[in-house]
Amino acid sequence: MLWNLILWLHAGAGAIWIAACACFVIAGLALEDGTQEQRSFARTGVMRINQLAIVAAAMLLITGAFNIAIAAEQRHYHLRASFMIVLFIKIGIFIFMGAALGAAWRTAALTRTMLAQGNEDGIPGTIRRMVRAHFAIVALGSVALVLGLWLVGS
Repeated sequence: MLWNLILWLHAGAGAIWIAACACFVIAGLALEDGTQEQRSFARTGVMRINQLAIVAAAMLLITGAFNIAIAAEQRHYHLRASFMIVLFIKIGIFIFMGAALGAAWRTAALTRTMLAQGNEDGIPGTIRRMVRAHFAIVALGSVALVLGLWLVGS
């Protein structure tokens, strides 16, 4: 019962992280450069989406650690090589996703600084950088979700 709950929390956190980043990508691409809507998104939407992504990433990390421990215990610490390979790939993907989220977070901080100083000319560039980072998270996270389904079935 507990394992199922942790598994669902893990999958849900991954889905929320990917969905938040996908929403960022869609909004970032839909907003025309230099418009009031883009500046408004930079002021409010960027931080909210990044905060949601960070909470989901933290939840994913915590529940992932529990899932690994439970899976190892259930298999008496004899995990198949294919299971370990997929697990290491998922961990590598998580590291890259975390790095992309960190880059987006740093760019969001730069964006806030620019807005506070009244320098709005650089906002389109920072939004584009964050869109690329969030797109990378969506792409990598989608692969990780598919690999997670394989792990559950193994």
